[in-house]
Amino acid sequence: MTFLSAMRDTFYPQFFDQLVSDYARENVSSGRWQQENALIRSQGEITRLLPQGLATPDNYLFEIRTEADGETAGYIWFAVSERQGERSAFIYEVSVFPQFRRQGHARAAFLQLEEKVRGLGLTSVGLNVFYKNSAAQALYSSLGYAPTNLTMVKALSAE
Repeated sequence: MTFLSAMRDTFYPQFFDQLVSDYARENVSSGRWQQENALIRSQGEITRLLPQGLATPDNYLFEIRTEADGETAGYIWFAVSERQGERSAFIYEVSVFPQFRRQGHARAAFLQLEEKVRGLGLTSVGLNVFYKNSAAQALYSSLGYAPTNLTMVKALSAE
């Protein structure tokens, strides 16, 4: 059974390093960033979003555990945002480690996260998914998430 547990201080450095690497890679792969400065840019963005690490107000970081005291199978991070007087959750990152994928951990983590979001009195959960990540899109759709917009980019060659 999958459990969400508050991220431990000892796990946070691993989370941060993995997130910096993954976010840089995804942005390069999607064509949004150049490889040359992607890691520095990624580290800067994540540091800006989590300036106090685990203690950053209105940010909730969890480990996805295989059991209540089991192995860490991944992580999920959301923040509370407010728009036009409505408070909602925005998932910044979810990751399940390769050896734990296709075992239902992500789905179970999302369902448990929804309960935590409801408990905070928030009205919705949003997230961004890279266009090329069809597996994630399928999971989110099966959980009831629906697209609200599509950002498109055209790369221009130097002439």
